[in-house]
Amino acid sequence: MKFWNGFTIFRIIFLLFFAIGLPLILHYAGNHHQSDYQMINTSASEAFVLFGLGTALWFIVFIYYIKRFLINLLLKKNGIIQLLEHGEKRKGTASYEFEFMDSKPYQRHFEVGNTIGIDGQVVKWNTKTIVFTVIGLLLLLALATGILVYTYINESRGYGWRYLYFWHPYIMIPGSFIFYLGFLFGTTNDFFSKYLGKFVKP
Repeated sequence: MKFWNGFTIFRIIFLLFFAIGLPLILHYAGNHHQSDYQMINTSASEAFVLFGLGTALWFIVFIYYIKRFLINLLLKKNGIIQLLEHGEKRKGTASYEFEFMDSKPYQRHFEVGNTIGIDGQVVKWNTKTIVFTVIGLLLLLALATGILVYTYINESRGYGWRYLYFWHPYIMIPGSFIFYLGFLFGTTNDFFSKYLGKFVKP
């Protein structure tokens, strides 16, 4: 469990730096702003394509986040409720932490290693998980909106969306999120699950 918790923290720090910090550092520290000459020679259609690309990438990130952390959580709870209503009642041993709260914590149903018998009165939403998930979504929305508004005010200089370019943070940040979450982290998850899962139990 400690290994996986540490690995999760490392992945979060890695993701935040390379997906958010690095594109911002490269853009502002490297002074990669479009010059007046470049913006004059950028067509309106090209500018709108770049704007649309960045917006589409952000929407993909939002959809992934909502599906991964909100919809999946709802489906899990509904699945548990369906199991309680229609499944065969059995006792089992708790091996992982639940994403829902025990409404009777004094009975210590879900402590790892305990034998449990779940009923409909035991499982309820983990309020802390929901709150942090919603806060994370709001921060993502604020990040996308903040980057777009700030850069438009400070970089457009009256040329509209022509200040955007392919490596602009408005495009690179959601693109990096998609790359790291979909490809890099997916690969590492498969690797650790396949080769280390037998040696390190979460």
